[in-house]
Amino acid sequence: MFIPQTAPVALALLVVSMLCWGSWANLLKALPGWRLEYFYLDYTLGFLITVLIIGATAGSVGVVDGEFLTRLVTADSGKTLLALIGGFVWNAGNILLLNSIMIAGLAVAFPVASVLAITLGVGISYWANPIGNPLWLLAGSVVLIVAAVMNARAYRQLGATRGSHNTLGITLALLAGLLVGVFPPFIGAAISGPAALDPYVVSIDFMLGAVVATVIGVLVLLAKPLIGSPARLGGYFAGDVRRHVYGLLAGAIWCLGTVANFASAGLVGVAISWGIGSGAPMVGALWGILLWKEFQGADGRARGLITVSLALYTIGVVLVAIAYRLR
Repeated sequence: MFIPQTAPVALALLVVSMLCWGSWANLLKALPGWRLEYFYLDYTLGFLITVLIIGATAGSVGVVDGEFLTRLVTADSGKTLLALIGGFVWNAGNILLLNSIMIAGLAVAFPVASVLAITLGVGISYWANPIGNPLWLLAGSVVLIVAAVMNARAYRQLGATRGSHNTLGITLALLAGLLVGVFPPFIGAAISGPAALDPYVVSIDFMLGAVVATVIGVLVLLAKPLIGSPARLGGYFAGDVRRHVYGLLAGAIWCLGTVANFASAGLVGVAISWGIGSGAPMVGALWGILLWKEFQGADGRARGLITVSLALYTIGVVLVAIAYRLR
């Protein structure tokens, strides 16, 4: 199986991870009017299919201890459970975050969730698996948090927000940040120690846990949505081919980034892999500027804020990468 053996290769994969994590949402943006719940079903199916393909190819080539599916079914049950919980927790947080953004707006939900997710994700992961220089890792995390706040201020200045005092939106963002921030240690524990899972097995276990969260979340939100009116599951089949293909592609892109992140985590540590992956909003902001023209016609203050945010994201990612080199 392919596993990075050197730091440059691992860090390159983490950059790929960051690019993928920051890009998949473009396909959701391209489907205005399509319910998030329906999109999320395709998104989930897309990442599940993709992880199986990756496992059957990169996860099986040159392996002497069994093919991918054999390793999957014979994996340590305790480690498997950790990965399943990690996937469920992450996806529950991601679903809450998307709903929070829909309710309170990006400029409110994003910084609330990001500060918690970065702080908890990096901090707990380093405590559980101390790889890297803690001071440089702390510095990079602080810069990433400031970048997230500046990013949100830029969108607030742009006017791309809804009610900034929406209690439900802020509560959901806090819960999302908590859940997204606590999932990395589960993966760190699953890929380390005796009977550790390889990155491809841990990836599919993670995805299976995420599938459970999707099924529960979609059924609940269709019946009792946090925004909008209830809908039937059958409405999913009313979508045209383009809508379903976009959802599948979004899941595939996200999955590619996740496997790349997990494959690198065994070498550089989960704290560093999660820290670099936290630069994904920088990629998303660049898509917003270049593809969606979100800042076209914006005033000088909004442009200045988004420029500073992008610069800080870049610096934060570099600092986290340096934390591994100076361990």
